[in-house]
Amino acid sequence: MKKKKYKHFSLDERYDLKEHLVLERFKKKNGTLNYSKIGKVMNKSRNTIRLEVKRLQEEYNPEKAHYDYKKKRKKSIKKPSKLSKNKLEWLNLRFNKYHNSPVEIIKRYEKKFGVKFPVCLKTLYKWIYLGVFNLLKENLPNHGKKNRTKKRTDNRDKLDNFRSIWDIKNKVSNVGWFEMDTVIGENHQSAVLVLVEQNSKNYFAIKLKKISASEVIEKFKDIVRVNNLIGKIKGIITDRGKEFSKWREIEIFADTQVYFCDPGSPKQKPLIERINREFRHWLPKGTDFNYISQQKIDWIVNVINAKLRPCLNWISAKEIFLQNFR
Repeated sequence: MKKKKYKHFSLDERYDLKEHLVLERFKKKNGTLNYSKIGKVMNKSRNTIRLEVKRLQEEYNPEKAHYDYKKKRKKSIKKPSKLSKNKLEWLNLRFNKYHNSPVEIIKRYEKKFGVKFPVCLKTLYKWIYLGVFNLLKENLPNHGKKNRTKKRTDNRDKLDNFRSIWDIKNKVSNVGWFEMDTVIGENHQSAVLVLVEQNSKNYFAIKLKKISASEVIEKFKDIVRVNNLIGKIKGIITDRGKEFSKWREIEIFADTQVYFCDPGSPKQKPLIERINREFRHWLPKGTDFNYISQQKIDWIVNVINAKLRPCLNWISAKEIFLQNFR
């Protein structure tokens, strides 16, 4: 037997209910309200309508009813006494400063305090959406909004004599394979060069002084030198942006090979597209990177690389990367 799904009244539905209450067609012959008829129109049970109408024990007011609902709803979420002041401070730090996801917070809590998190994942999400313990909804991944992707055509310049992603052969392991991209700023006036190593998910980001192939080469060299990656990069997958037109210089400098995705196919480098969303969580679209310091970018990258990831068995990308590239 399927369990019924109950949905709470929204403010708009409460306004609809108010309109139904004055209509003659929703009244019985004796003049009393026909809760069953209203329930059918609003796709709710008779008893739900009856309880909502009698919520305030006075003439029904949608705004007052909604306020009463939110007030009682907030009280219904239990605040466990098991969370001491020290643990609450830790929870606020991990969520409001470092923006750890709820599932990561639960894992970090268990590692740090040696006990289970006092509530389930679903209840933790409830706390966040209701603002319990001053947890802010906008610190969730995608700021608490559902992710939507848009199909866009690619109008960028074509590259000649390049290797396609379909030319990759005998790839035994993801270790040493990188994905590369640029994160573009407001009005295409600024950008950040980003790379991610496929096995560890370790992320790199460095500001570009201008969006050009020459500048990409210089900053790519900086990333490779600082992280001692010369000769350790097995391959790089990137898109067909004209900023990567000097790909041969990348191959020569890093002693590697560069492969290009099909036009307008960002899903062929899914890892960097995924982690770029984490980067955009901190610096959303419309950001002018000319006004963002490299120090700020480095801090964000460190937060991303310190995340405990389920795909890495709850180990951080930084730890895996250091193990693989010592």
